Amino acid sequence: MFIANRSAVQYSSEMREWLAQYKYRGNEKLEPLLAQMMFPAFKAITKEAEKQSFSTQPSLLPFWDAVTFVPVSMERAEERGFNQAERFASVLAKHHQLPLYDLLVRERHTEKQSFKSRLERMKDTQRLFHAKQDTMALLQSNVQKSPMNAQSIRILLVDDIYTTGSTIGACAAALHQQSEVPLDIYALTWARS
Repeated sequence: MFIANRSAVQYSSEMREWLAQYKYRGNEKLEPLLAQMMFPAFKAITKEAEKQSFSTQPSLLPFWDAVTFVPVSMERAEERGFNQAERFASVLAKHHQLPLYDLLVRERHTEKQSFKSRLERMKDTQRLFHAKQDTMALLQSNVQKSPMNAQSIRILLVDDIYTTGSTIGACAAALHQQSEVPLDIYALTWARS
């Protein structure tokens, strides 16, 4: 299992306010700007992943087999009206013409991670996610049919904030547990706290 994180930018107080306006106050006009702020980090993580890949894949084909996102609980989705990680992943996938897969389910509602200590976050994210069996099977089937003849499936996992890595790690563990083939999972976040 390989997980890399590349944060789009350092998390300044101004950026905190932008994300809070978008995420908690429903200022969806900020979405295109916030999502586009991830483009330079997307290019950097893709370049880094290509270097680490042992693939002889032609450069005209996309590197990523799938873009996915960290899911929110139903309670959080109802509260906000959307999942910011899903929206960011959707913009990235559409802009770079990559397949977007809804691969993960959040098992239970948790209190906001930002209010917890590192130990509490790590404990709270254990068995918090599971991979959707049907969607994982579809992804595996699509990759096997592709002309790239890949040895593993390359997944870009998108979230808004990287703090301790416990959420990303729990999502990656759930994906690996459900996969019948090796996965290379990279994480791209809008900011690092």
